[in-house]
Amino acid sequence: MRATGLSLIGLALLAAPAALLSGEVEGDLKKIQGTWRFVSHEMDGKAMPKDEATKLTITFSGNKWTVRSGDKVVQAGTHKLDGSKTPGQVDAKVTEGEGKGSDMVGIYELKGKTMKVCFDLKGKERPTSFVSKEGQFAAVIQREKKK
Repeated sequence: MRATGLSLIGLALLAAPAALLSGEVEGDLKKIQGTWRFVSHEMDGKAMPKDEATKLTITFSGNKWTVRSGDKVVQAGTHKLDGSKTPGQVDAKVTEGEGKGSDMVGIYELKGKTMKVCFDLKGKERPTSFVSKEGQFAAVIQREKKK
């Protein structure tokens, strides 16, 4: 579960708020608000079964994020993003659930209703691709359709 929670946090971090320094960053922050569903989830280079990954959602509200499995909160935290870099950079802090108190550094790419993320779960070395390696989490999420 720790890997799942940390991965989810990584996704949440993508929607960083602290980087309201540029219009691009503010634009990305606005674009990610709302609830997204996981399409895929990798930890340490190993994929989570799709039927498990798609049970996870992440909700962005301002600079905060919450990952849920059904109604259960798996992880929550805050994030800061820098959309002036390519790919975008995100720093996240886990404030609730698995990995509480940990910091993560990552990258993100937002295209329409799909976002990719990859995080270093120990917060030491920012990933350079969207494929997870040892100690990293990667995910693809899609915006949920409004009911």
